[in-house]
Amino acid sequence: MGAIVVHKPRSARWAGLVFGSVAIGVALAWWVHADEIAGRAPPAPSPAPMVSGAELAPLPSRQGATAAAVTFHTGIEALPASLQGTEVSGEFEEDAQGNLELTRGVRNVFDYFLSATGEEPVAQQRARIAAFAAQHVGPRAAAQALALFDRYVAYKDDLDARMRDTRPVTLDDMRARVDALRAARSRHFDPAVVKAFFGDEDTYDTYSLGRFAILKDPSLSPQEKARRVAALRAGLPESMRGEQDVVEVVETLVTLSEDLKKRSGTASDLRQLRETLVGAEAAERLETLDRQTEAWNHRVADYLQQRAVILGDASLADSTRRERVDALRSEAFSATERLRIETIERIQDSGARDATSASRQSVPG
Repeated sequence: MGAIVVHKPRSARWAGLVFGSVAIGVALAWWVHADEIAGRAPPAPSPAPMVSGAELAPLPSRQGATAAAVTFHTGIEALPASLQGTEVSGEFEEDAQGNLELTRGVRNVFDYFLSATGEEPVAQQRARIAAFAAQHVGPRAAAQALALFDRYVAYKDDLDARMRDTRPVTLDDMRARVDALRAARSRHFDPAVVKAFFGDEDTYDTYSLGRFAILKDPSLSPQEKARRVAALRAGLPESMRGEQDVVEVVETLVTLSEDLKKRSGTASDLRQLRETLVGAEAAERLETLDRQTEAWNHRVADYLQQRAVILGDASLADSTRRERVDALRSEAFSATERLRIETIERIQDSGARDATSASRQSVPG
């Protein structure tokens, strides 16, 4: 039987765990691989032995996982509620010798079915895997997929037992957490499986730790931090850079811009920093946005000052004050902008009321 690719994802309701380990990099502290740590029952006392990529011997059956309540033919009938309307994320493939191809798609299939943990027992999930594999690859590859699934569940149990209550904070804590993840993978899988299942996360974890160390290094200037982060990012695969650019680059820009401001950096320094991180064209757009933001802030400040004068004029009736403020607002802002300024007014007025109340309460009676 040749290589078979099945059921590519149609829905975003559950989409595998690619790059789930470090969505933003600095956030590595606690939620690194949180979705990899599944909150399952404690593992068996001894770790699972190393598994061979070609010959995957099954683990001994876990208690309560020897039989499923439902007999499956395809593995995807009567899906749990959270998986209704979705398709299997991932694929099983086999090589010319009938062995299971070790790919990230195999892990994606496992994660797809395991995402319904809590809605059905592990025995039922295992039965789905067995039926699904039998539908799409030959007997040898199907048996290997099922054995690998058992090891993957044991791996997740291991992580849950060892790392559920850890709260890394410092860079050393984060490094220790990543080292623990890598050690757990080595205990349960051989290098070929580790590379296929976790290669993307491992690459990104290395990058994220490096980036975090750069951003926290007090001996580096913001410009040098930008250069080093940019060089680090350049070493990532292009697809991986695309996955994290939006959130990570914005975060890096904000962090380094604030650092530069504290050091009284110039506009030229800020432009250089931005060009280093996002290029000249994007830096120009950011400068345009800066100018627009500054102009808006000036308009808002001028309006609020004039509004305060009107509201503070005790010679005017309440209705007259409201009419003059409405006229001032209509003259100063467009219809769309007035929605924003009215929100700003409510926030300011609420703050003023709170301050007045606090002041009154502090006066001895």
